[in-house]
Amino acid sequence: MRNKVLSIAALVLAAGLALSLTDLYKVQQGTLVVYTTPALRDLLESLVVPRFHAATGTDVTLVYVSAGEEYNRLRMSGGHPEADLFLHASPLYLEKGFAAGYFLPFQIGRNASVPPNFVSRSVAGGHLWYAFAWSPLAQVYDPQLGATPDLASLDTTFGFPHPLLSNNGIYAVLFFENVSAAAGARALAHTVVQPANARANILGVADGAFDVTLGYEGVTLFYLKQGARVAFDLPVLGGQRFLVPVIFSAGIVKGHPNPMAMDFIDFLYRDEIQSNISRFYFRAVLPGFSDPPGGIPLPEPGTVVLNYDWSQWRTLESTLPKYVVGG
Repeated sequence: MRNKVLSIAALVLAAGLALSLTDLYKVQQGTLVVYTTPALRDLLESLVVPRFHAATGTDVTLVYVSAGEEYNRLRMSGGHPEADLFLHASPLYLEKGFAAGYFLPFQIGRNASVPPNFVSRSVAGGHLWYAFAWSPLAQVYDPQLGATPDLASLDTTFGFPHPLLSNNGIYAVLFFENVSAAAGARALAHTVVQPANARANILGVADGAFDVTLGYEGVTLFYLKQGARVAFDLPVLGGQRFLVPVIFSAGIVKGHPNPMAMDFIDFLYRDEIQSNISRFYFRAVLPGFSDPPGGIPLPEPGTVVLNYDWSQWRTLESTLPKYVVGG
């Protein structure tokens, strides 16, 4: 009798486990899973996701993990990815993932409207990624320093965003490697903290953990609205100002479990989204929409524009480790 009871209990346990796995599968099938950056939290949670759900009835789960960790999660998932989409602050991991077979080529409905600097090179099947928002890389500093410090002669504490964890760090490396590696080494020598994401980076200046950093205009404007005491401008090096576009890009995961993934990407380019991006301190990629209030006036005479060719991601990635403190 006892063996019979145990057998029934085991059967019930197995049935319960099967049911829970089935429910988990249904949740994954019914919910769009997006790996993204904390920099986009308010834009996504207050604008994009609610309006997408209202329009389609599709639930969206946003997973906020540092860029390097998200890529590793995708890489280790094999043929059963958790994520449907990546919404990242730089295309490096999308380019790298496409080369490794983790992302699919695609083409959005408004392909012809996206300026060339905000879309990847063409490949069979469309493009690797599209940018849906952008923000200038900004030099953020303690207002008590007065004028924007020249990074060529930096002599105060610096917060170099971690290049192997955050896309913010990737942009900092991109800037120094393309303008002055010597200034980059100087900034690293003055680095006391390496934040792992764009929000922590700006908070480091606001909290006094360091005096100067390179971050995103959009995140800086967000914290200024919260009362943070920070100043910002385009990066200055050797007396020259530089415009480095931080491009928030969408990529679609190969083997993604949710059929609404492409619909979500197309939704990012609707006028109702692009026209409201500036409310969340970022800039629209489609022409004709206003810039965020309080942002850096662009274009400005004499500013050098650095539009990076992201197909050269391997070269950029090879330089990242030398910008890790103690690396």
